[in-house]
Amino acid sequence: MTTPTPRGLLAAPRQLAAWALLGYAGLHLFVTFLDWITPRQYQTFASRSAIANGAFTALVELALPVAAVLIATWGDAPVRNARLIAILALIEYAVVLFFGALSFLIGLGGFVNVTGLDVLGYLLLGLGRLALAALAGLVAYATWTRLGGSFAALTRPATPTQPGTPMPPAPMPPSGPTA
Repeated sequence: MTTPTPRGLLAAPRQLAAWALLGYAGLHLFVTFLDWITPRQYQTFASRSAIANGAFTALVELALPVAAVLIATWGDAPVRNARLIAILALIEYAVVLFFGALSFLIGLGGFVNVTGLDVLGYLLLGLGRLALAALAGLVAYATWTRLGGSFAALTRPATPTQPGTPMPPAPMPPSGPTA
């Protein structure tokens, strides 16, 4: 006799894993944002921005959404919501790049009593993490477009067509002598 398994969650473990990775990355972004904008005693906004830059572009934010996209599209057939997973990962990377770049630039003003090597490390590593986020975003975008997604489809309204509905006639070309 076999043990019954719940069909809802365990029927698609790849989809469950992809949603879990995306959810955790989104939660991490939300907590990082709240931590960044919340004032602290003896900390300026610029110093909090320097700290938040490392959190916005942390390994969690760089790896988990692209791993979710790869898990959802790996194998013979993508999971049922693979296109939605890919667009949500793309949105997360857009948020990472926006807030990562903003906190990076604001964080440059937070350096007080530091050595040149600290500033150089902040510049090189911060720009490197932003470049990795852009690369991961490109992977998510390429996967989303390969699954049939396009920005034009997001902006135009859906026009329902029913089978058997005749198409309107095309306009006729003008008649008469041609020169």
